[in-house]
Amino acid sequence: MKIQTEPFRKIVAPTAAEICERVELSAEGRAFLLPALSPQGFLALLIDAQVMGDAVRFLAFALPAREAIWWACAVAHATLPKPTELDRACIERSAGFVYASSEETRRACFALAEQAKFEGAAAYAALAVFWSGGSLAPEGMPDVDPDPKLCPIGVGASVLLSITTGDPLELPLRFEQAMERGMIIANGGNGWLKEDRPLKLTN
Repeated sequence: MKIQTEPFRKIVAPTAAEICERVELSAEGRAFLLPALSPQGFLALLIDAQVMGDAVRFLAFALPAREAIWWACAVAHATLPKPTELDRACIERSAGFVYASSEETRRACFALAEQAKFEGAAAYAALAVFWSGGSLAPEGMPDVDPDPKLCPIGVGASVLLSITTGDPLELPLRFEQAMERGMIIANGGNGWLKEDRPLKLTN
């Protein structure tokens, strides 16, 4: 995989250390972290060392919420081997929120995740939408603001569940493709690879 040296367009933090203040990394991943290391440099080291969990979590926290959610949707859409109708509904509704966010769609994503029993990559993509802003309390109740860490945690969980589902022998390829999609998004692109099929949006 070609790793870029120039800054990612969508990542505003100047150093990886600034992002990692909010990310729980493994001891293996944290060993690569130097005080002045750039986000793209740190991510390159994690990918090269195949520290998959830390690489995914780091990028989930580095991206803005909208782009991070889209990354989760793109990876789930392209990677899940046998998505159910409910999986597809979670992914499409979550992707629709990225393009036209609304409180109605945000809460609809939570309802879909609840139907999926809060399990699986697609459900976590929908939860990331619900956690991205607005109140966590039921409608009509006093507002409860989400912890800012919740949305990227949901995104990271979704991406990791997507790439760890399927043939274990193809895990390295799924990881590489997921990170490639994420870096395309980090540079302002749509995250699609040449072989990907379009994703339907549901508002």
